[in-house]
Amino acid sequence: MNTHVIEAGFPVNSDAEFEAVSDIAAATDTTVCGLARVVDGDIEAAIDSGVEMVHVFVSTSDVQLEDSMHATREEAKGRAVDAVEQVKDAGVECMFSPMDATRTDPDYLVDIVEAVSEAGTDWINIPDTCGVGMPTSFGETVSAVVEATDARVDVHTHDDFGMAAANAIMGFENGAEQAQVSVNGIGERAGNAAYEEVVMAVESVYGVDTGIDTTQITKLARIVEEASDIPVPANKPVTGRNAFAHESGIHAAGVIENSDTFETGVMTPEMVGAEREFVLGKHTGTHSVRKHLVEAGFDPTDSEVRTITKRVKEYGAGKRQVTAGDVERFAEEADVTREEEVRV
Repeated sequence: MNTHVIEAGFPVNSDAEFEAVSDIAAATDTTVCGLARVVDGDIEAAIDSGVEMVHVFVSTSDVQLEDSMHATREEAKGRAVDAVEQVKDAGVECMFSPMDATRTDPDYLVDIVEAVSEAGTDWINIPDTCGVGMPTSFGETVSAVVEATDARVDVHTHDDFGMAAANAIMGFENGAEQAQVSVNGIGERAGNAAYEEVVMAVESVYGVDTGIDTTQITKLARIVEEASDIPVPANKPVTGRNAFAHESGIHAAGVIENSDTFETGVMTPEMVGAEREFVLGKHTGTHSVRKHLVEAGFDPTDSEVRTITKRVKEYGAGKRQVTAGDVERFAEEADVTREEEVRV
């Protein structure tokens, strides 16, 4: 799909993960990245796995420094610089993350960013590790880091308050060149910024050509859904099964006439490899019912369409899904003529 970087895993975690990262690195021309703490063994494992980029990270918020790393700010900065130098000495591209950046003292954040920049890191990743960043404040943080480094800037956002995709976009608006995303938004706790949401917002709303083959997005979502055993909600943007479904009579009638009336106008189902659907239920209007009847081979009169529509609304009001089979059954019970009967 022309995804730019695949962060394949944490090689030091286990033999199985090391092998998985190595296999992925060997199987693609896409840049593959391995994750590592600012620990010699982690970095060595990542380099040995054959990745082209090593992503090193260290906690920088006071709460994580004190109760997770048990280190001082100066100790963390020193380890960060050493880690970046170790990666660069190995001739591998380096990304550095000040973990929990959005809860880090702003002056210290700039301090450690400047230090690792001097050490030669290629990328600075700004992680909203606990998902507390709001678009405006996150944008300000990104802007401050961009001003403090000559390295390229990347963002990593979590969805604890439903802001992950918005924050990724705000990262771009404030100078970030890359966003870390996950298919279907899976990740720790409430997940990360969703691949499909960020890509399609950038492509469709901002009109930027990412180079990604978006027509495979829905297929990709289904593959990850099955492999992860994490279902995609029906109302999930872009890839949810209702993302391009219309039930309301007003909406359906408008979309049948011109899809731009009640869809975004800049993103079509074809762009993401999906199909538009007209769902039948208690809000269904005559336009959708007529469309279903005609597609099923019926030749209904206006009166018959109104009769079937009433049946659909009543059936759907009982919180039951109205299927194409139900519509055909209603039509047959109402003796609606089929087109082949007319031809005979």
